[in-house]
Amino acid sequence: MVEPEFVPDPLLVAVRRLGEVLDRFDDDVARNLGVHRSDLRAMHLLEHGAVTAGAIATHLDLTSGSVTALIARLVKAGLVTRTVDSNDRRVVNVALRPEAWQRLAAVYGPAGQRVTEYSTRMTARRRNETVRALHDVAHQLDALRDNDRARNEQVNGPRITGAL
Repeated sequence: MVEPEFVPDPLLVAVRRLGEVLDRFDDDVARNLGVHRSDLRAMHLLEHGAVTAGAIATHLDLTSGSVTALIARLVKAGLVTRTVDSNDRRVVNVALRPEAWQRLAAVYGPAGQRVTEYSTRMTARRRNETVRALHDVAHQLDALRDNDRARNEQVNGPRITGAL
């Protein structure tokens, strides 16, 4: 019996290609900054403002020990500040330093400009459909990940992470 040839969905192929390109780009950015990829992911989270070490641990799915080491590396590299919360000394707040913003802007700015230039050449309808499609695919993949995590926790019990 001859198995039918698998032909992947073109949208899946495009999404995987985009993911690969973004991974390589972030690998280069991390190398340029002298940090690990997980450190860079934390820096992306901090672009929205200061967060607690616990929020970083939760977002990146890290243990308390791992997030402590990650923050120490970023502090040592001069990219973030680490302060104890004035209301609760058990809480550590982490924020990007202005120098880190400048370094991130230097590497991500040209990429953002290129995407924006491409976007402005699209019709409004095509741009809106593309944006909606990308958000929809991201939502589908997040839902799949959440379902897989819930199923794994039912089988293996909850994963232990630190809440700082």
